[in-house]
Amino acid sequence: MADRIALPHEPIAEAEAVAQYDKGARLYMLPEYKYFVWKILHRGIKSGRALDIGTGSGRLAIELAKTRGTHFEITGLDISENMLQKATVNAQQAGVADKIKFVLANADALPFPDGSFDLVISYASLHHWFRPAAVFKEAQRVVKKGGAVIIRDNRRVYGNPFWEAFIWILRRFMNRRHRENWPKAILASYTIPEVKAILEKAGLKDYRLGTDFIRFDLCVEIKRQ
Repeated sequence: MADRIALPHEPIAEAEAVAQYDKGARLYMLPEYKYFVWKILHRGIKSGRALDIGTGSGRLAIELAKTRGTHFEITGLDISENMLQKATVNAQQAGVADKIKFVLANADALPFPDGSFDLVISYASLHHWFRPAAVFKEAQRVVKKGGAVIIRDNRRVYGNPFWEAFIWILRRFMNRRHRENWPKAILASYTIPEVKAILEKAGLKDYRLGTDFIRFDLCVEIKRQ
């Protein structure tokens, strides 16, 4: 397996970078967002207060907000002010601005009281976290007893010829920026054993860790007892 190469610990802030990120989220990541929402509903979670950590341009939060049969009050959190401005516009255009509030803050020091949320989610954000154990501890702190934390991300699969070939094929359908950036994101991601070590460092015991979408993702599910 290839060694992890961490991304710079900087927010995506430039206007062009934000626009390109949002384009990729809209064009390439929508099936994963829909699957993520299906996974939430499959767990019987259809209402309550939800926190989306690393919301980016808000596409996952929007998908959750507009899904029929759900009644969520959603908070989308990110460290990039320009990302949140784009997310606000996206929510308005999707007609769900009344269901989502966007907050500028760091994930390793969440500005919410203990037990504030019924659901904490995050997609494609874990590999950006500077202090991942601290973020997992914070996520568990702010979720209510009986609530759930569901974190999804890439899994670092470089070093496996099959997955390298599969990623190369998918990249052919992407624009130049995403052809360049997606491999960097995968190389910055973790393996399942690495995430297990992070969870143990965070002192978390009651979790489920695995892969279940197109087999190069990873998913962490924590049930707050």
